[in-house]
Amino acid sequence: MNVKITSYHDLNAWQKEIAYSSIIKMRTVEKSIFSSVKNNDIYSLAILLRHHMENAGLLALAVEVLLDSFDKENFEILNKFISKTWFGSSFYNKPLFRNSEEAFLATETVTISAMINALDKFLSNLGYNNDEVNRNIFNKNYTLLCQIAHPNALSSSFFTKTKKVKNGHYVTFNWDGDYYEEEDLFRFLNILYFNMVFGLSNYYIFLSYHFEEDMSVIQDQDTVMYAYNEILNRFKDNKNLA
Repeated sequence: MNVKITSYHDLNAWQKEIAYSSIIKMRTVEKSIFSSVKNNDIYSLAILLRHHMENAGLLALAVEVLLDSFDKENFEILNKFISKTWFGSSFYNKPLFRNSEEAFLATETVTISAMINALDKFLSNLGYNNDEVNRNIFNKNYTLLCQIAHPNALSSSFFTKTKKVKNGHYVTFNWDGDYYEEEDLFRFLNILYFNMVFGLSNYYIFLSYHFEEDMSVIQDQDTVMYAYNEILNRFKDNKNLA
């Protein structure tokens, strides 16, 4: 299924939908994130941070695709991307759904990996993560969050206490988790910090473009300069993002 863009009104409506919905979702999740920190619930914090990063990534990817479409003077690149952003679950590559009632959708979605890669590419273009430690920092952080969020035995250590007994171990599960040390909490808060900064900056950059009636594009310089001067310039001397 493809969404067909027929006028500049469609483009402006889509742009506002992506920008506003992404930033609202991030802001809403932040309330729960702060509650998790207050309650020392780092397990829930990690799960929420992953969703938070994904929304920041969608904003970064929207900017990337928009500029790529402009550079190549190929509107089909943007039109295909717009179609993907309307759906959150793909029926395109799932054989089990091809005979279901939803099969007519034949939807294809934006991949999470593309969103996270867009954040790292944005950082790289700014020169913030060109050293070995900070290269692909968003991918590294997202992998860490997935390790905690996905069901697996290792992530269960949040809720276990282990006591060595003779030649084995006695493992007790608890409702209240045995959480990370202060240093690890700082890393999660640092992930939140960068999600907020680079998600918000891409929000302003994305909204700085305006589609005109003749399908031309102009950029509001005040909006884009706000993203760089008021948000991104705070990080120009920060070389350690990890």
